[in-house]
Amino acid sequence: MAEIVKRQTTVRVKTRRPVGMVATHPLQPSPAVAELERRERQLAALYELWRSAAHTDLERLLKNVTERAVAALDAHTGSVFLRERGTDLLHMVSSVGLPNDVSDSVTLLVGERIAGRVAETRQPILVNRDPHTHPLLAEGDIAKRPEVESALCAPLLGVTNEALGVLCVSRHAPATQYTESDLRVFSLFAAQAGAVIAQRQTIDDLTQAAKDQAKLEREMERSRALAAMGQFAATIAHELRNPLGSIKGAAQFLLQDSKDETVRDFLNIVVEEVNGLGKLTTDLLEFARPTPPALYEHNLVDIVRSEVSFLREELARLGCSQVQEFYKIDEAPVQVDAAQLGRALRNLLINAAQAMASVGNTRIDSRITLTLEAREASWLLRVEDNGPGLPSDVIEHLWEPFFTTKARGTGLGLAQVRKTIEAQGGTVRAENHAAGGACFEICLPHAQKTEDQ
Repeated sequence: MAEIVKRQTTVRVKTRRPVGMVATHPLQPSPAVAELERRERQLAALYELWRSAAHTDLERLLKNVTERAVAALDAHTGSVFLRERGTDLLHMVSSVGLPNDVSDSVTLLVGERIAGRVAETRQPILVNRDPHTHPLLAEGDIAKRPEVESALCAPLLGVTNEALGVLCVSRHAPATQYTESDLRVFSLFAAQAGAVIAQRQTIDDLTQAAKDQAKLEREMERSRALAAMGQFAATIAHELRNPLGSIKGAAQFLLQDSKDETVRDFLNIVVEEVNGLGKLTTDLLEFARPTPPALYEHNLVDIVRSEVSFLREELARLGCSQVQEFYKIDEAPVQVDAAQLGRALRNLLINAAQAMASVGNTRIDSRITLTLEAREASWLLRVEDNGPGLPSDVIEHLWEPFFTTKARGTGLGLAQVRKTIEAQGGTVRAENHAAGGACFEICLPHAQKTEDQ
């Protein structure tokens, strides 16, 4: 039987790779897939930006815009400039990848540098290695950033097409340069960002307007209540003044003839109490019918020094061991009624001394500190003590008439202080400072210079 040997043959089939197909590593996506993934990230960034706009404040929104722009455009750095309303100033308000000292201090004029030119023209810009060739840029627009390989800059436009600000991203060498396609995507992102920023600003404006309206209504209600209260107080004070004068006169007459020490002690108590009631009626009348301030130019330093000198012995009697004065200027011209302002300052100084004495503060370092310094358009006077400070539940009622924590206080002192300061164009506020004790701040505007000055 013949042995039949079967031979197996291997057939090799050659296949041709389609034209244009590139062999790739099985773990790495092709350039086309990578590009699709990048576009998907960019679209996702647009969606997330719009979705989060209504649920965050402006500061966080600007940070989101910057971070998402950097991620979507594969950038190394990003920044947002916002235009200050009513001016040509652009302030960097958010950044990614830049040093803090840079992002906190950059301010440009509209038309200055690349960001300023974009705000001026409202046109996006793609800048690669040689930015001098760009038709919209001049020599002075190019910042010295040798590490930047490529950059995109686009305007943030509001609903009326006004430039709210500018969004910028950049890549550092040796990264690949941006393309016109990237610029179109970036412009779309900036347009969306401008819309959500405008929306957030509108919401903030409406919220602030509502708060201002509510505050105005509260102030009007307060004014009506104070007017009614003042009228009532004035009537009471007027009715009390004449009888009190008669009582005091009778007590003083009896004191002249009385030899009995016990009787004299009681009569002195009567006179002392009548004097206290007399001060109360005076305070009531001053609060209800304040005298309009006679405004003249004075040196605030002189007014403060005069009151401190006048009260130094009284403050020491109340237990205040030191009164420190720090004047950072020699001349502080203000347009005020010096007598009324002096009484207001006197009230604050005595209150500070009484507050330290009320808790048995007999330490050798119990002190009041006065500091006067210049602000841009005003003078700031601080009156500080190292006493117990102001309880949190007291601060909110501190300026209300007839509110007091003193056993025998009228509650009109600080209300009158506020009324006096505001009548002279100033403001007054109270707070506790970190070192302990209370701090009262009086802010008065600079005296307006005349043409002769």
